Amino acid sequence: MENQYMAHRCAVIGLGRFGMEVALWLAERKYPVLAIDRRRDLVEQISNDVDSALCFDSTNENALMDARVNEMAVVVCAIGDNNVQNSILTTALLHQIGVPRVIARASTDLHARILKIVGATDVVNPEKDMGIRVAQIIVNPGLTEVVPLAEGASVAEMNVPASFIGKTLLELRVRSRYEVNIIGLRRLRVPPTAEKEGEATPKEVGARVFILTPKPDEPFFEGDILVVAGTEENVKKFSSIS
Repeated sequence: MENQYMAHRCAVIGLGRFGMEVALWLAERKYPVLAIDRRRDLVEQISNDVDSALCFDSTNENALMDARVNEMAVVVCAIGDNNVQNSILTTALLHQIGVPRVIARASTDLHARILKIVGATDVVNPEKDMGIRVAQIIVNPGLTEVVPLAEGASVAEMNVPASFIGKTLLELRVRSRYEVNIIGLRRLRVPPTAEKEGEATPKEVGARVFILTPKPDEPFFEGDILVVAGTEENVKKFSSIS
């Protein structure tokens, strides 16, 4: 039982804004999280929300071993860009002690390359990624959210075009006409009219359900948010439909 428990555990090192969000998101979804930072105030701040929280310097190999970080399935090195040296050293130590998957936060392309060299299996740059996503929304006003995938491809969210309401994927022939795939949609749990008629509680208003791969004969409704995948060019064209 303990081995199975440890196999699903993850650690987050560095409790700045990025690390804190990662740790809390995982904890809210019942993943056992070990949160680590050398700043005691941040450790105390998160201690009631995660499985465990420890205050120590992650560049200390003995401290990592004492905390059994080497037994974690995944470790996120979220140390901020004001401590690049500690970020690199911590990532190298995590690789050295045998952590199978190390996700490290980078602040620059050079930082990212170094993190890969010293043992990071995945590297993220949240500031750069968010900047790209915001820029894509600016140049594609029909989109509400964009997630870049491989080069030239993306997944995006957009409000359902008015011309789609009441029609089905089969009728619209989205894939053949627009060369994109609607891989899901977020739908209001209750219709917009229910609030006006007093049939919905305030908690229900605005709540959504996610429908994965809508059926070909599933009609679209007012308020639907489509999740679209395709090339950046085709997604952009699709987002301009009214």
